[in-house]
Amino acid sequence: MKITDLQVEAYRLPPSSPWEDATNRVSALEFVLVTLATDTGLTGTGITYTVDIGGSAMKTLIEDYLSPLVLGSDPLDYERIWQRLTRQSRRLGLGLNAMCVSAIDIAVWDLIGKIHKLPLYRLLGGARDEVRSYISEINLANDDTVDALVGRIEGYLARGYDAVKIKIGYDDFDRDVERLHAARRLVGPGKLLVDLNQKWTASEAISHAQALDEFRLGWVEEPLSAHDVAGHGALKQHMRTPIALGESLHSRQQILPFLTAGCVDYVQSDVAFVGGVTEWHRIADMTAGFGKPAAPHFMMELSMHLLCAVPNGSLLEDVVGGSLTGLGLLEEPIEVKGGVGTPSSRPGHGIVFNQDALKRHVLDREEVRASFTGGSK
Repeated sequence: MKITDLQVEAYRLPPSSPWEDATNRVSALEFVLVTLATDTGLTGTGITYTVDIGGSAMKTLIEDYLSPLVLGSDPLDYERIWQRLTRQSRRLGLGLNAMCVSAIDIAVWDLIGKIHKLPLYRLLGGARDEVRSYISEINLANDDTVDALVGRIEGYLARGYDAVKIKIGYDDFDRDVERLHAARRLVGPGKLLVDLNQKWTASEAISHAQALDEFRLGWVEEPLSAHDVAGHGALKQHMRTPIALGESLHSRQQILPFLTAGCVDYVQSDVAFVGGVTEWHRIADMTAGFGKPAAPHFMMELSMHLLCAVPNGSLLEDVVGGSLTGLGLLEEPIEVKGGVGTPSSRPGHGIVFNQDALKRHVLDREEVRASFTGGSK
């Protein structure tokens, strides 16, 4: 079997509910889809994404440079394809190129599942058939109230979730504490998770560590700059609460220093950021070697497969306003039910996009140029 064609398209659309965290106000998600065709008639679909910026650059990099490296390959040679793509793009650094490789690699694995007539999670290990999920909201608007937060959490619990992640990181830490007290009254010990989106410096985080410990949180996510190994190490010495990170890192080499320093408790590699399924699985194995769980960031419909494949799979993230199902992009919904995620049983990853829905959101470069202002705070 040979890959005979690669098609790529970029789409831009807003989250289905407003997104704002401590460091960013999100106006759009950009999804880049790759379709691989083979000489047998089988096709595979891959996906990557960005928040607000870079979709058109990713589409161009795949079309002009990476596509020729894939054509003629046998999809079963996934490692050979991955190595070729990463070697040829390494001079770009590590980030955008890893995200582009992700889309191709995910499409390759979708093909492999179809070749073997197996869903992705069974192909990769089949450690379990379902995974517990937490609900993850992105709502730290300045005018958000504690009463509104309480109402939303009550709604999540009524839908069967027992673990909830909220954003903190207001300039006034007392506002964060007020939110935490209200949320903790509803959510049990170890089940309330918080995310700072790299808001604090190490000294700020250390000064708040004791206060956070009192809430018996499940984890504190990205409290510091994503690449600050020393800062996270210092924080770990002052805080009992587990630390989660990894969504902003792009390879096992970037994650390894946090593991060896003992300053990460949950590794949150994003399959769309690290080079796809091939690298994500390596990271999960490496993480298991340090006795740590994998709790991937975002990409719920794919992350279900990944978590069910490996023995150290932990929690599935279901982001309010961000799932492919919630955005109305799929032919067949893939949803968390009663706080539990069950991956598609179709061969491959089972994600089938609604082409009519996608057509409404094709990324228009002229429109982006005319309207983009950025959302970083």
